[in-house]
Formats: sequence, structure tokens, C-alpha cells
Amino acid sequence: MNDEKLRKLYNEIAEVVIDTIPEKWFKVYLYGEVGEGAQEAYFYYYTEENSTPIYSHSIFEIFNVPEEEYFKKWHRLLDCIKRMKKEFIDNDQEAWTNFTMIFDNTGKFDIDFNYDDLSDENSHERMIIWEYEHLGLMPKSNSGKKYLEKHLKNLEDTKNEYNIIYDKSL
Repeated sequence: MNDEKLRKLYNEIAEVVIDTIPEKWFKVYLYGEVGEGAQEAYFYYYTEENSTPIYSHSIFEIFNVPEEEYFKKWHRLLDCIKRMKKEFIDNDQEAWTNFTMIFDNTGKFDIDFNYDDLSDENSHERMIIWEYEHLGLMPKSNSGKKYLEKHLKNLEDTKNEYNIIYDKSL
């Protein structure tokens, strides 16, 4: 794998996100996904003044940024993400399904790739889980809350099943 090419893509992704944020920020959480015929990207960022994260797709409404300008940047972001996935595939690396990139205004950076099959959940359900796991955000809708509760119960049940199997093997 060409590490230099990947580093440039990571930087380009961060630069597009930074260019999209119309105010001073200090930390960004980015979700990206490229799958069969579908792609998704969104991010949340924090400012020094506000402990509530700001959702990327709310920027044009909150800051009166022209929608066309915002979505032009969003499409650039999707293009970068697709090129990053292609780089993995072209270099015979396992194709990830989604990733989370976290970076701050000091240059600290982390990226976590996920290889799970995403076909069991729709994009809204994946977003609910991601927002909860990475930002601690609870869904506002009753259906979202019920979905998250079900997901967390399934995780707990799976953990308990694993512990039972592990205990039996001892």
C-alpha cells in the first residue's frame, strides 16, 4: 500500500471538512461509507464555546451558507472517500465498509476502519448507532430510541453468550 498516497488522501479529506466548517472549531468526528451503489459521509464538529456537536448537514441552515456551495463541498468529500476506498482495493487490501476519522485543530488524527456487513441496517439505523457510540448522542425520535435500545440489548445478549461459551471452555 502506498502510505504516502493514503496520507495525502487523509489530508485532503480533512481539508475538505475544514473548508466546509464556517467557524472556529476544535474537534471533528467524520463518518464515511462506500458500498455497493451507495455512499455516505457526514461529520460533527465541536467549537470551544459549545459542548453540543454541530451536524454537518445543518451547516447551510445554521450559517446561511448557500446549499449549492455546501453540497459542492460534500460531493468533493464523497469523491475523496471513494478514491481512498479504491486505493485500498487497488492494493489488495481488505475493503472496508465504513470508517470513522477523528481529528482536532492541533493536527492530532485517528482513523478507524470497519469491515462489518452493513446490509442488516439502513443508513438511518447506522447513523443512530454511530452517533451514540462516538458522540454519546441519544436519538430524539421514539422509533430511534427503540432501535438503539434493541441494538444495545442485542450487544449485551451477544456479550453474555460469548461469556457463557468462554466460561464453558475453561
